[in-house]
Amino acid sequence: MGAEHPIVLEPQCPSEGDTRIVEFLRLARALTQSTWVELELRPVGTAPASRYLLGERKKKACTLQLQAGIDFEATLRLGAVTKPEPDIIDLLSSALQRSLEFHGLLIRTSLLGRVLEEASHSVIIFDDEARVLYANPPADNILSLQTEHEMQARTDGWPAQPLFTLLCSLVEQAVAGEAGTPHWRGVIDLADGRMMGCEVTRVAVANDDAVNAVLVTLQTPASVSKVRIQDFASSHHLSRRELEVLHLLGQGLTTAAMAEKLGISPHTVRDHLKHLYRKTGTKGRSELLGLISRATALTAQT
Repeated sequence: MGAEHPIVLEPQCPSEGDTRIVEFLRLARALTQSTWVELELRPVGTAPASRYLLGERKKKACTLQLQAGIDFEATLRLGAVTKPEPDIIDLLSSALQRSLEFHGLLIRTSLLGRVLEEASHSVIIFDDEARVLYANPPADNILSLQTEHEMQARTDGWPAQPLFTLLCSLVEQAVAGEAGTPHWRGVIDLADGRMMGCEVTRVAVANDDAVNAVLVTLQTPASVSKVRIQDFASSHHLSRRELEVLHLLGQGLTTAAMAEKLGISPHTVRDHLKHLYRKTGTKGRSELLGLISRATALTAQT
């Protein structure tokens, strides 16, 4: 059973200066020819009620009860001589409901965005034509690394190819499949020896005008503990800065992203990488990451 509000469980009143509420008050005043308008919203639940005023309120008023959906009760007070026609009242009820629905949608969307940004897994949303609609920060790091180094990947039944190309192929297959259940679930092997769990799910939208989507979730390789990396660094006589670069390298950051994170230039980052390759006897970041994975795995088993 799906919840009525899957993210925000209790309705909240919009802020006093909310653009949609201000526009509603202007609409109400224009339609009713009122000198002032006051809206009172009472949310269902424990959240406090709010009042919104447009114009200078006076004692004489016409009071209306508007339909504001299942989450709010609404009272509209008008500085008008006569009560508006039923059609105008219905129009105001409809406009208020749309404003409140949009407000709730913005809250849920903003909260969902913040949750995805804090998630450790990579989340990518594609449209029906395998174009990226959204990527959270971990996924954005992977896509940036793909652009910079064309990271190769393979999985059962698919030849080795750039990771992004492989994901697009899986998305294209999912578009033709049923919605709501994972179309493909498996493990993707990266050329540097790491593995990523992957799940591809088609998401259908009931509205025919909306864009259907495909959700791709990548479970990035388990991060190696700082203690194990510290042991690896000590055995290869790495400097403090080289160790910092090593940590960021394991997170999949690009050279530019590492430079920004450390507050140094990309040229300096490349110098640190060259020192890492020389001290570890590796020839590039893929070989270095593979060496770290093998070394830390052996450490974990001892």
